[in-house]
Amino acid sequence: MYKQRVALPVVIGRIVAVSGMSLAAAIAIPAFVGGLWVAGLVAVAVTALFLGMMFLIERGAEQERE
Repeated sequence: MYKQRVALPVVIGRIVAVSGMSLAAAIAIPAFVGGLWVAGLVAVAVTALFLGMMFLIERGAEQERE
């Protein structure tokens, strides 16, 4: 099977994006359940930022391969 090496910054970026997104989402859920709407909305916004970061990293990694 063909294996392709991935650059270290891409791997680190993926780890940071996934970890940050999961942490922010994990903070948002109890915030909403506890009635802390502003904190929950901020956590959802941070989750969206990390999701966008992940899309940008993946797009850059695809362009790097070509």
